[in-house]
Amino acid sequence: MEKFMGRVVLSPTMGRLNEVVGNVLTPVTLSLAAIIIITLVSQRKIQGSFKGAPVWPFVGVFPSLMLNLGRLYDWYNDILAVNGGTLKFPGLFWKTTILTADPANIEYMVKTAYHNFGKGDYFKEMFGDLFGDSILVQDGEPFKQMNKSICMAFALPAFRNNAITTLSTSVNQKLIPLLSHAAANNIPLDLQDVFRRLSFDNTCLVGFGIDPASLALDLSTVPFLDAFDEAVGTLLLRVIVPRFCWKMMKFLRIGSEARLLSSRAIVYKFVDDLLARLSAAGYDLYDSPCLGAFWTYIQLERESGRVYSLDMIRSSMVSLIMAGKDTLSAGLTYFFWLVAQHPEVEAKILAELQGVLNKRSTNKEEWSFGFEEVKQMEYLHAALSESLRLYPPIVAEGTQAAEDDVLPDGTPTEKGAQVYYSIYSCGRLESVWGEDCLQFRPERWLQNERFVRKSDFKFAVFNAGPRRCAGREFAYWHMKWAAASILIRYRIKMVDKHPVVPKFTIVLSMKHGLLVTVHPRDRDRV
Repeated sequence: MEKFMGRVVLSPTMGRLNEVVGNVLTPVTLSLAAIIIITLVSQRKIQGSFKGAPVWPFVGVFPSLMLNLGRLYDWYNDILAVNGGTLKFPGLFWKTTILTADPANIEYMVKTAYHNFGKGDYFKEMFGDLFGDSILVQDGEPFKQMNKSICMAFALPAFRNNAITTLSTSVNQKLIPLLSHAAANNIPLDLQDVFRRLSFDNTCLVGFGIDPASLALDLSTVPFLDAFDEAVGTLLLRVIVPRFCWKMMKFLRIGSEARLLSSRAIVYKFVDDLLARLSAAGYDLYDSPCLGAFWTYIQLERESGRVYSLDMIRSSMVSLIMAGKDTLSAGLTYFFWLVAQHPEVEAKILAELQGVLNKRSTNKEEWSFGFEEVKQMEYLHAALSESLRLYPPIVAEGTQAAEDDVLPDGTPTEKGAQVYYSIYSCGRLESVWGEDCLQFRPERWLQNERFVRKSDFKFAVFNAGPRRCAGREFAYWHMKWAAASILIRYRIKMVDKHPVVPKFTIVLSMKHGLLVTVHPRDRDRV
């Protein structure tokens, strides 16, 4: 056995044996979790009448959940839709769990009674192996102070100027050349992978001041990206299996927990290499705000008397990558998939883009947009928001009740209960969005052809209350710039019969990617 990062690592032979054992144990634990859930459903032990689910035959539900866990999102959504938007599962191997999509409950949890619905020790235990003590797992005063520094860093003119320059350069010098190369050589692209790389590069550039250059013409493998996805997916498994199961696998270092150790090592090696590059260039890691928003944040924290350790810096960097890379790439991927199915929406977006070009006094034939032009794109903003409503990058947020409480809809929440609000389901409830709630209709966001924001509590894609995402505006800049620059130049066609199913992970990504072909537009017929 060997020592690695303070942990014991088994020899290759023992490692292979543990992998075999783990590969058997992981589906067993998942099956156990599903059996318990479905048994509770069938016996009506879930609080309330729990309409709909008891009539589903066990043999129909169980295989579908095991073969395609992505169906779990819609499974819960269907049940929530006929049960008033809230479900309560009694504690068994898990703590008591509540799932809600009621906007009134969401507002109560994230704003009115925010002090009582924090991340809690349970969340830190589940996700701390990857995100450490970063803001993603903090509560109370520590979170409040961290968030204040982040908001200040994002509000500075330096951040805005850096973000604008980065986005424009990345789109025009990386993304468009790649698509042009694919179009010229008739090469199919996995659009999800392209957006994942674009978002990763931009997050690192804007946040840390270093370009990982993952979006290159050869699209070579990036170990960090694959390892990060593996680690995040493993963490979600911890949510749906009994605690003792994943704890046992972690102790034995087998199955998904063994893979988490390996993928985490790759993730943190990337961060360590990035820090080493900055240090070798002569930068003070604790005093280099000129490099990017993250270092501005670190400096602001230091000025407030909170000096971060190296471990805290590392875990905070991983959290920033999570917040930027995955959410932006998922949002763009589902947007292009939806637009491809709705040519009438694409036509309206193109008309708006051409209208922006027509307003120019010069360079009307130049198809690269400036920041002020991107801000004018109201219909595109609406279409992106509509896509995010139906396919939010983060499907749910979890909290833990610090004390006994009662939600606005009358659901009692005991101390220690896990209370989740489903962003995915909230965006699909007829009681919230109307009879056309499942339709892709950007017009619902427009009034007199201007974009009108909805309540954060019914559109919680960027969270709400004190935890509302400080980078929301940056996210829209990123998505609008990329979407407009692609659509004005190319027709994106889905490859026939390519399966589009969700992947069961924290971020709502596509299990098989989004395979497309790229075709230049006729400039005279945009």
